[in-house]
Amino acid sequence: MQVNSPLDLTASQASTPGPANPSTQLGKDDFLRLLTVQLRYQDPLNPLENTEFIAQMAQFSSLEQLQNMNDTLDENNKAETQLQTAFNTNLATSLVGKKVEVPTSEVEIDGTGVTTLGYRLGEGAREAILQILDAQGQTVRSFDLNPTQSQGTLEWDGKNNAGEEVSAGAYRVVVKAEGIGGTAVDAAALQGVRVDAVRYAGQEARIWAAGREWGLEELSGVLSSE
Repeated sequence: MQVNSPLDLTASQASTPGPANPSTQLGKDDFLRLLTVQLRYQDPLNPLENTEFIAQMAQFSSLEQLQNMNDTLDENNKAETQLQTAFNTNLATSLVGKKVEVPTSEVEIDGTGVTTLGYRLGEGAREAILQILDAQGQTVRSFDLNPTQSQGTLEWDGKNNAGEEVSAGAYRVVVKAEGIGGTAVDAAALQGVRVDAVRYAGQEARIWAAGREWGLEELSGVLSSE
């Protein structure tokens, strides 16, 4: 009499139908099926030892617990993603008509009054400066910033460092910050813009302001409800 060994899969494949859509990962049902086939076709003259059987059952139990835990985590992650998407959508919608702060590299001066400029400094700043440059890259006006303030505003009266009125037009604004030993620290100039609309890219809500789209992560703050 010929007895199939536990490793002889020919008989098991013939008697046990496989899944319609085979997966590359071994699940708990596959593990249990293989264990059943192994018991069915074990050598009666050399049966599976109790300790070995218990060890395999323990592996099956651990596999089942891990798979159940993974399924639970997947469900929680999906729920968290949906909640975050809904929160971002509601937040973006609530900003329509309000004035928010966004990064900028340009400031417009029209010679009719004071222009408010904002800035943001990264952690660890020891020295910081805001510079206004003309079209040739020459410094028109510079302001020393308080490095202990991570974010703030200042007013530019439209005059250069010599106290003279500058020509109306667009100027480049640059914020530089240094930490201990002169290491560069992240810094940015900010401008206030009015949110005109909210647009959606897939499931992501993006605001439309100052003639372009912005992600919510680019906003530095909400200034008013103009």
